[in-house]
Amino acid sequence: MPSSRQRGFTLIELVAAFVIFAIGFGILLQILTVCLRTTTQSADYTRAALWAQSLLDVQGVGEPLQEGSDSGQFDDKYHWQLQVTKLPPPQEPQPAVAAAGNANAAGPNITTLGNNIDLYQLELVVSWGSFYLTHNASFVTLRAQDANAGNGNPGNGFVPGAPPARGRQ
Repeated sequence: MPSSRQRGFTLIELVAAFVIFAIGFGILLQILTVCLRTTTQSADYTRAALWAQSLLDVQGVGEPLQEGSDSGQFDDKYHWQLQVTKLPPPQEPQPAVAAAGNANAAGPNITTLGNNIDLYQLELVVSWGSFYLTHNASFVTLRAQDANAGNGNPGNGFVPGAPPARGRQ
């Protein structure tokens, strides 16, 4: 009598295969969730940087910069706060004093034209998120402006004798 033994999977083998599949699928879902969260955060930071660039590009154009702070909203999600600080002028170099017996020890005379440029630091903080989890992105830049821009001269930042500014207009 030939043996009629059938070959197949046992119930334990099927359960083990299903558990391995479920664990693998769960790990895959966790990886996809982290990827989606990272992509969303990256898009939010990119959008905040674009909003910041659009706001900082117009500072000092048309009107002279003024020290102080300002705030507002870009849309329902993104808020901003801008702090403008005037930086002190750099120290002018002092000419060296010549030695009593050597007239050339001091080197050439240094002449300065005076400081007719004001330097401003602009710090912009863009924030978004919920009440419980707020994200912030901080942007800091420097702007030079003609010191006489607020005294009846046009506040276009033009400095006589300076090379023309390049970039977006």
